[in-house]
Amino acid sequence: MNTNNLLIAAAIALTFVVPTQAFAEYGDDAYKERVALSKQIKKMKNMRKQLPSPPPSGLFGVYAFPEKGQYVAGVNFQQHKFGGLLQGDNSISKADAVNIAGSNTTGVGGDKVLVVPNSIEADVILPFINYTLNDKVALVAMAPLVEKTITLETFSMNTGNSLGTAVVNPKGLGDVKFGALYKAYNSEDNKHNVIIDAVLSAPTGSITERGMARHIGTGVLTDGRLGYGMQLGGGTWDAMVGAAYWGKEDKWGYGAQYLATIPLEDKNSEGWRYGDKHELTAWGTYSWEPTLVSSFRLRSEHQDNMVGSDSNIVGAALGAQTENYGGKITEASIGVNYMYAPAKNISIEYIAPISQDRNGIQADKESAIAISWRNAFF
Repeated sequence: MNTNNLLIAAAIALTFVVPTQAFAEYGDDAYKERVALSKQIKKMKNMRKQLPSPPPSGLFGVYAFPEKGQYVAGVNFQQHKFGGLLQGDNSISKADAVNIAGSNTTGVGGDKVLVVPNSIEADVILPFINYTLNDKVALVAMAPLVEKTITLETFSMNTGNSLGTAVVNPKGLGDVKFGALYKAYNSEDNKHNVIIDAVLSAPTGSITERGMARHIGTGVLTDGRLGYGMQLGGGTWDAMVGAAYWGKEDKWGYGAQYLATIPLEDKNSEGWRYGDKHELTAWGTYSWEPTLVSSFRLRSEHQDNMVGSDSNIVGAALGAQTENYGGKITEASIGVNYMYAPAKNISIEYIAPISQDRNGIQADKESAIAISWRNAFF
């Protein structure tokens, strides 16, 4: 009897002890996970506090240097959309465009523009790597993968009526860029930074892309070399030089950059080159949390006229006229940067033009989006 009572008491005790022990083990694992997560979040916040405020994703050549022998790798993605037409800073219709005299290089259709873009989308995937040689110098390299999709509408040289549309889709490697970034100044508290950019752009992108467009007389699809803006590269060695400053104060960050792209050759292998390009951008950021930063940016660009021409780019297409390149544009953008793990960032920007003053007649830029993923290896 006493033995039975003892067994019953032991069984009752086990019913409480076993689940309690299992819960304790489970609770211990959960507690360890919470502690590890808390430490990771604290590490990210401390790291972000020590670094300059992250620059917006659409910027080029603005990076926080890791330590000697360390590197940052990532991928930028940009998508640019165009729709409608501009003559200078005025919107014009396609009907207006085809009644405006074109370049003497066309040689057909009474020297009128008779092939105009309905819409353009340009996508660029830009893998990059940034390797730190020492406290002052970092090497940078990037290889853009470019895809352009253009819908072209052709108008009859005889009646002026639309003969239909055609879509061209050149894609491939763009102009590879490589060079060095020099840290001209860095305050001890990382609140003030100055970087000098010295980068070369190699002519690796094709400048002989071909596509089908409708003939201005018959409307039949005809193969030909695409216009300058539809090519994948510029065909010249270019110097990309500039300087950037950025700093921070409490939760606010700010900066400015000047960047020039200067062709180093008079003409490329096909007899032309883009004009010199000058960009000036200024931005501000606000840290809602050490790992979450929003940004606002203004950017202004001025590009000179194109030089020379390609004897194989002929016809009455808008993009075949060398005077329809270059001009001015000012853009505004908003963005956000999130550090989802220590030294791992993803950022996004939405970009829209606020003014444009284009040379000749050009496609009207509607908007752009820039997404950047950066991963530092320590």
